[in-house]
This record gives sequence, structure tokens and C-alpha cells, in this order.
Amino acid sequence: MGEEKIHNNNHGYTSVDVKKPETKRSQMTFRERWCSCSRGVERNHYILLFLCIVIVIAVTLSITIIYLSGKNEHEKKPHVVLVIADDMGYNDIGYYNKFGDISTPHLDKLASEGVRLDKYYGQSICTPARAALFTGRYPYRYGMQGARPIVYGAKFGLPLSEEQLLPQVMKEGGYSTYLVGKWHLGYSKWDYTPIKRGFDYFYGMYGGFADYYTHISAEPESPDNAAFDLHEHFADNITSTGEVRETDDQNVELIRDTWQDYSEKLFTDKAVQIIRDHDIEKSSLFLTVSYMNPHSPLQALKDDLRRVPDNVTNSIRKKFSALMVSLDTGVQQLTEALKSRNMYDNTIFIFTGDNGGAVQGPINSNSLGGTNWPLRGSKWTIWEGGVKVPAFVRGPGITPNAKSQDLFHITDWLPTLAGLVGVTPKMKLDGVDQSGLLKGTTNTSARQDLVLELDPAYQQAAYIKDNYKIILGDPSPKPYDDIYPPLTKEGDTWYKSFENTTINPYGRDMYAEFSKLCDEKIETYQQKLDDTSFNFKNIQSIAEFDHTNIRLYDLENDPSEKHDLFTSQERYKTLARDMYDYLGEQSKQMSDLIFFVGEDNRDVTNAYKRYTLDPPLPGDIDHINKWRPWL
Repeated sequence: MGEEKIHNNNHGYTSVDVKKPETKRSQMTFRERWCSCSRGVERNHYILLFLCIVIVIAVTLSITIIYLSGKNEHEKKPHVVLVIADDMGYNDIGYYNKFGDISTPHLDKLASEGVRLDKYYGQSICTPARAALFTGRYPYRYGMQGARPIVYGAKFGLPLSEEQLLPQVMKEGGYSTYLVGKWHLGYSKWDYTPIKRGFDYFYGMYGGFADYYTHISAEPESPDNAAFDLHEHFADNITSTGEVRETDDQNVELIRDTWQDYSEKLFTDKAVQIIRDHDIEKSSLFLTVSYMNPHSPLQALKDDLRRVPDNVTNSIRKKFSALMVSLDTGVQQLTEALKSRNMYDNTIFIFTGDNGGAVQGPINSNSLGGTNWPLRGSKWTIWEGGVKVPAFVRGPGITPNAKSQDLFHITDWLPTLAGLVGVTPKMKLDGVDQSGLLKGTTNTSARQDLVLELDPAYQQAAYIKDNYKIILGDPSPKPYDDIYPPLTKEGDTWYKSFENTTINPYGRDMYAEFSKLCDEKIETYQQKLDDTSFNFKNIQSIAEFDHTNIRLYDLENDPSEKHDLFTSQERYKTLARDMYDYLGEQSKQMSDLIFFVGEDNRDVTNAYKRYTLDPPLPGDIDHINKWRPWL
């Protein structure tokens, strides 16, 4: 532009300054002075017009800034989608699977976008795992530990003393909270149900399992008490007495509209609808999608069976693999819904299992199908196969394509999410804030140890510190002590135990055997509850256990828990003693409850005996009963 100077102002205009010759006023004629004056007035007019424009723009910007600053803080917070898989084994997800019999490409891709938690632990069974996740506290602190679920008709739930659950924390952070799928933390009273524990909306099942098509379930020991378990409730639909308004018409409509509709598709469709209808300008979204897949019964869709890898011909494993295909497809639809609303890039997406996979073994050979290879044990056990599960997290600020070898426990989600949304939990937590690990601002986990189990009823405990794990008592309430590869080909049989015991026989009745084992354990506990020489809280010396009741494993070098160090070298006795002493201190903080029965009844026996269970309520259509609160 040579000598010309170019100015770009804030309004998109461009002006050029050109040097003009000077004019002496004294040399001007009247006409020239008049024209000059007119031009001056004209210039002033433009200046005034320009100033008016500037003022208008400034006011508009100010109003905009005030409006934006006055909007909810949720605009600065990410959405959160938490997906829970049920009974998915360590070897039952694509990125861990070593046999080519599982296909989960969408889960694998999501995991690659964030942090894969390769040293992540849940609990040994459904109810304690979900209790740990939603409370951020170890289940033994409120009587929900052990390999025991809340069964249909049981008169107890997650204790109401656990007054601030994860959805309540998220609500304080400005989130709208939704639960779709499985609850399994009690429903005998309305106060135990999701809609009274912090969720604005609930669509799903109260219990632990149901038919994938009819949504009917019963405890195996009382098959006559079969009932429908699918519900839809809104937090703003509560009566003056504190009950949720549930009309007969609503019950009839649910049964008619969902009969023969596959549960995974129902849950996915409802979750997608929530995402599409969510008012982003009103609040951030906290959505928990708790699938029943791949929990038994193994009922797979034909389309999903066709998508199972070709090398799987074993009918049991094929159905299980198809349930994982269905789960993977559901997750794909969730992410597509988030992308369609431009929410995906601002969503923290968490995927977690609850407990280890349920494998076929000495008791059951017909209805399970998971595998935790190369980990030892199954669901129900405190072996690694029962408690170490797949999990990952991706989202804004989360390190992409990372694999963490740091310790992470299911109780950590509550404080981690609380830290991300800027809320301080009211209760003292066992979980720790792992946001620094996920974001890459810290190099190591905030957790160096965790208590996997502390259960006086089964007389078992497990504790991990650094790379070492100590087990006290019987690690397995069921005889699932082996390493189980998947049954890939028809006719496959399980490997023999590495302890040289034959895995046999097939064909036992799973539930009769399980009930017998439970009753024996509880009876033993009841008999010795007042015996200070055996009471968990009064064991003073490690010498009171012989070597068959104490095990010590180096998980880094022996992830399959084959080599017990406690009996091999004297130097490990000191380590075991320190870990044992820590469990002893924790046992003093253990709840006296095993499970609540009703509100204040602490009768342990009644909590377990199946014959004390209450039947479902009468049905509304075609004599179909329904599981719902009755106390």
C-alpha cells in the first residue's frame, strides 16, 4: 500500500489515511467557508452516527456477556454417560480377548479414545458392586459385602444411612440424572428405589435378572412367584405421603408395550430418547445405562448370533458372545445419539463391568458362558477372575489412547466425578479422586491399596497393596477355584485344575447347591458369632490362621494366582503380617449388619432364608404379577 496506512477496526470496516494539503481559513471566500462549515457539520453527523453505532454494539455485547455469565454453570461442565455391563468377564471384551471369540469393535474404539484401566477392580457379585459404585464406600461399611445379591422379595435394600449417592452428588453439581436398566439395590419400600435415591427418572428393572423378552423373573427356589419387573418412574410424580404415583393403567401399558421386546433394545432406545430430548440449555446430563447383558439367561437375537466370530461353534459360548455383540451395538447407538446432538465431544463416557464373568464349572454347565482368562476364578469369588474387570473412560480432558497400569477401584467413580463437576461429597469415602490420573496431570494413581472384601459371614477377606494380594479364609463360596478358558468349539470341556483336581461333575442343580453352601456358611457364622476366638473382629494374631487360610500372591508376576508366597518363603511372612494387621484395623470399622431386613430388623438368618421372601403383588393384566414396593 506504499505510504498509505490501513486500519482494521473492531466492526469490520477498513479505512485508508491519505495525507491532504493544508488550507488556511483566512484565504477562504464566504462560499468556501460555508461549504467548509457544512462539511464540518456533515463530519460531526458521521461522528455522532459512528458513536451511536459503537454504543449500540457495546450495549449489545454487555447484555450478551451478562446473559452468558448468568446462565447455568453446567455449560462449563461435561455431560456424563456411565455404562455398566453385567457379568462380563475379563476375557469377554475385544481388546483383552485372546481367543477371537468376542467381537466388540465399538467398545474397543471408545477405549482407544481415552484411558483403558488395566488394573481396575469391581466386587465379586452384582449388588455389592453397584453399592460400591453409587456410595463411593466399601460395602462392608454398611452390611452389603460378600457374594450375595438382593433377591426378589427380600425386605431390605441399600441402607438409607448412605444418604448421598452418586446421582445426588451429580444433582448438586447441576446435572439432570437418569437411570436406565438394572438397579439391584432394593425395592421393598419406595425409599429404596432409584427415584428416591437421587435419580430424576428411572426406566428399568429392580432385580438382578429377568427374561430378556417377557421381563418376568423369579427366584429359582420359588418359581411360582414369577412376576414382571420393568418400571418407569419420574421424580416429580411422588405423592404427599412419599410414595411414587404408579397407576394401574401405567402397569398395564408397560406390560402390553414391552411384551416380547428385547430388553437391551428397550434400554438402548430409552437412553437414546433421553439424549435426544435432553434440554442442554437447562442442565448437563448424567445418564447411567445399566445393561443386563451378558448376564444369564443366554437369550440372544438372531441378528447378533450371525455376527459372532465364525470360530465359535459351542452353543453356550456363541449365545454369550452374541449378548456382547448386542451390548456393543447398544453402546454404538448411544454414541451416535450424542454425536447427533453435538454432545459427544463434551461427554465423559465411562464403561465398567460390575464383577467377573460367570463361568461354567463344577456346578453349572448349561446357562453361563463367560471367561476371565487368564485370571483365576469366577463371579462369586475373590480370586482375580471374580473381581478384576474391564473398564475405560474417554472424554474432554481425558488422555487419549492410554493404558493405565495403576490401581483403580469401583468406589473411585464417585469422588472422581465429584472432582470433575466441582462438588464436595458429604460422606467420608473409601474411593479416591482419580481425575489427575485420567487427565495425565499426575503420573501415578491416587490409590496404592484397596480392600477387596471383608466378610464375616463367609469368613473371607482380601486386600491388595501395591502388587501384592493377601487372601484370608476361603476365596470361593462356590468351588470355582480354577482358570477357565472359553468353550469355543462344540464338545469343548474345561481344563483340569492346576491343583490336579478334576472339574466334575456336570449336571448338578446350580441353585440347590448354591443355597446349601450359603446356608452352611451362614449357620457356621451364626454359631460362632459370639465366639471371640473366631470372631473376625477379635483375631489378634496371624498365627490363629494356618497356611490353608492365608494366601499371598505377587499379582505383577503371577496374575493367575498360581503360586502362594505365604508358604514358600519366610520373608513374605512379614509382608503378610502387615497386610493382615491392616485388615484387622478395617474390621473394627465394619458394620454389624449383613443385610437389612425391613427397616431395623437385623436378623441375619432371615436375610438369607429363601422361605422368608415375600411374594410379588397381584398383577393388572392377564394375571401377571409385578415386583414392586410393598412395605
